[in-house]
Amino acid sequence: MSRLNHTLIIICLFTTTTALAQRSLKLSVYAGSGISFFSGPGSTDHSKFYRNGLAFPNAVDTMGNHFGSRAAPCFIAGVQLDRALSKTWTLSVSAQYEHNGSRLKGDSVITPGGNFKVNGMYTAYNDFISINPQLGRTFSFGKLGLMLHGGFDYAFKLSFIDQFDYTDPSGQKFSIARSGGHPEVDDFRLTAGGMISLNKWSLDLNYKHGLNNYNEGGNGNVFSRMLHIKLLYRLLKLK
Repeated sequence: MSRLNHTLIIICLFTTTTALAQRSLKLSVYAGSGISFFSGPGSTDHSKFYRNGLAFPNAVDTMGNHFGSRAAPCFIAGVQLDRALSKTWTLSVSAQYEHNGSRLKGDSVITPGGNFKVNGMYTAYNDFISINPQLGRTFSFGKLGLMLHGGFDYAFKLSFIDQFDYTDPSGQKFSIARSGGHPEVDDFRLTAGGMISLNKWSLDLNYKHGLNNYNEGGNGNVFSRMLHIKLLYRLLKLK
């Protein structure tokens, strides 16, 4: 973690602690979905799949470049604290589990016995636990509330899984999956979005722009891109 990231997290925690000590808060739970993918010169929309021909557990079958630039569905779930700093400004801090994916087309399989063209789709998923502080500007329209917000994510890596489904030239279908790895880096992202609220329910749309390079030591930088939508339910409001 860089010194800048350390500093931002310390400032966020200090600000949040001060606000919670002085003002009331709202606690919500949420779940949601969206899309995610990779961007940058090191990402791709197609690649070759390599098989070493060995039997499990010695088989090491890998996609040549697994940083897919095609979007895949994702899943999120977490809790959120909201603090009204004034009549128009709100500090929000969420902690969530996230299952973010990317896709690319697999066009060839490379084996010790030969190479052949295939029609396939490769999907990879990175799991994280993330902390997301945001500062929001609130607007009221009767019972309906609107918040425009911005902030940052720091996401701690958990696990990596991938799967390659393809059809060979004879028409036979194959599915090869792997689990047990880890994402290349903890992720740091800038976030921006909006939330509408009515009574105890809220709907939030959040774009996340990754700044940490997943392809350290490789050719071309790779960064995460995400669009999350979540449905929140307010559990309690303390004054």
